[in-house]
Formats: sequence, structure tokens, C-alpha cells
Amino acid sequence: MLLTPAQMLTLGGLYLNRGRHAGRQIVPASWVEASCTGLGRSRFNPDQTYGYGWWSRDFAGRKACFAWGYGGQYILVFRDLDVVIVTTSTTDVSDERRDHRRQIFDIVERLILPAIE
Repeated sequence: MLLTPAQMLTLGGLYLNRGRHAGRQIVPASWVEASCTGLGRSRFNPDQTYGYGWWSRDFAGRKACFAWGYGGQYILVFRDLDVVIVTTSTTDVSDERRDHRRQIFDIVERLILPAIE
């Protein structure tokens, strides 16, 4: 999928609102919940679980459901804060991509979430 940041935010908002958009139920709430419920654990990142196309993990003690796209594109949904964070970064998917992910997550945990709280 090729999405702009605004489109990513709309998709994140759909998940934040349990499948509702503009007053209409677009995706069943049960599907949204199942998508964000961990069914498997990442062998590379044991703190992350995977549902139906969405990952889950804690960021600075806050649970997030997130979509992980090509080259470091993320849609992070924090329901308890009523916020969606989107990031776009690089199309380079070299071996450094895992470090790149750690840097993005660190920015979210150390800078963005404390500012929101």
C-alpha cells in the first residue's frame, strides 16, 4: 500500500475509533480488537506481539497497536491517550532498518509521549 501521512492518520483514526469513521461503522469493532490482540510473538522483538496485520507493544508504559510499513512507515494508535502518531522515514531497507526502527521508537517514547501526557 502506498499511503500519504494524511491517509495513514485516517487509517489510524479508524482503529482509534474502533472501526468508526464520520459516524459510520466501516470496519467491525470486533475485527479492530482482534487485529490488535497479539496472537504471536516476534522472535526478533519478544516485547512485540502480532495480531491481524497489526503489532502491539508498550511504549513508555503505554500500550500501542501499530502498523509497520515499508522502510519505517508507522501508524501508532494509543487509545488510552486518544492519539494517533504517524511516521514516514526512509525507503532504504538495508540491514540498518532495525536500528532505524529503534530510533523511531525512542523518539516516540522519550519525546512525543511525554509531551502529549
